Amino acid sequence: MTIHSRLFILLAVFILYTFSCTKPALIGSDFLEDEKALLQFQDNFALTLFTEKTDSVIVHSNNVSKQLVTYLCGSVQDPIFGRYTADIYAQPLLPGVATALKDATLDSVVLSLRYDTLGTYGTIQDPVTIEVYRMDENPTFSQEYYSDHTFMTKPELLGSLTFIPKPKDSVTVYRPSDTLRLAPHIRIPLDTMLMRDLLSQDASVFENQDSFLNYFNGLYIKMTGANNTMLGFNLLSSVTGLSYYYDKGSSTDLEFKFVITSGSVKTVHMEHDYTGSPVAAALTPESEDEYAYIQGMSGVTSYMRVEGLDALGSAIVNQAQLELFVTFPDGDNGALYPPCQYIITQEKTDTSLINSEDVAIALVLTGSSSTTESFNAIFGGKRGTPDPGPPVVYRYNMNVTNQIKDIIAGNQQNIIYFNPFGKANIPNRAVIFGPNDPTFAPRLRISYTAI
Repeated sequence: MTIHSRLFILLAVFILYTFSCTKPALIGSDFLEDEKALLQFQDNFALTLFTEKTDSVIVHSNNVSKQLVTYLCGSVQDPIFGRYTADIYAQPLLPGVATALKDATLDSVVLSLRYDTLGTYGTIQDPVTIEVYRMDENPTFSQEYYSDHTFMTKPELLGSLTFIPKPKDSVTVYRPSDTLRLAPHIRIPLDTMLMRDLLSQDASVFENQDSFLNYFNGLYIKMTGANNTMLGFNLLSSVTGLSYYYDKGSSTDLEFKFVITSGSVKTVHMEHDYTGSPVAAALTPESEDEYAYIQGMSGVTSYMRVEGLDALGSAIVNQAQLELFVTFPDGDNGALYPPCQYIITQEKTDTSLINSEDVAIALVLTGSSSTTESFNAIFGGKRGTPDPGPPVVYRYNMNVTNQIKDIIAGNQQNIIYFNPFGKANIPNRAVIFGPNDPTFAPRLRISYTAI
């Protein structure tokens, strides 16, 4: 059954339910009692959890819906998940004809990067350094790139900035003619000696996008001097851009800003090193008894098998609800490494993981937004209010009705995958209690009608 067919059935059921509940019905009450007798519940299924590596995640596509929203940059040494790092490649574009720059006198060049707090992770109390280099390879916009891909770069450092991150503080920019108060961002000064070469290029570089990209392939942005900081940047923000400040003729204090748009290549290179971490010990073919693990970026995922579904026989599944419980093991730090805001269910195709039908239906009905209360009501997956414990525990409740139906019908493997929503955009992770925990083991509750 297609998603659209199921959406139609859901709407029909909703209409019938609405009209049937307007008045108490006395006629047919015996029939309703018989129906109640057939309605049953089961929640004693044996659930097994496994943790596995993710090869890579998509970080660029000419399909805008597959492009990232948050671009991560940093390095975190996590007590549970080991070391993970992220670097950015981005192509500034001509916003229009730039011939005003030709033969101008360059004053300064600044790269502005708008913060995105969804990417803030680890500590932001210590100084970090961000370095900027020039790409030495022109990516193909129509090609899809994954998180394990790197591009060639020139060895010369274009510029750097050492700072203490303040992702929620606005920035005041003083200009000769006025003063601007802008959204939180960083401003990295670049070497004018290295950047002034642009001003002497042929006119086609200033007039044609392809000519410009062939000359200036893009920027490579990485964090150094950081052991436990990840930052997120919004590259599509109007604040973000590469600004040339220049004089020309009798005009002074001019600015030309190259922009980063959905029409340019922007990627994040991600690496994960689990050596010596608890996650490394979990990356075996055996199921997890104590904990399973999921992570954003290109980090690990978990999957579950459900034993005992065959005992339902030919029953009609009305609803299936899955509960997961997340915590912080000994040695962890919940203040620095908060768990994922949303966890979703997925299934595996021949080539990749895709959202389960339950998630897909919820996204269709809510306009592709996982952050709405409507999505939470239809699918769930939202991080609940923590039980302060000890231990601190977060609860996630998910609707897995269609996925369980497909497993029973043999249309899908008996495997349910778990990942953070928007995995490639966030560094957050989660430690899930395994089936051996006496209090917080995963729970699957199925309501069904016996036939």
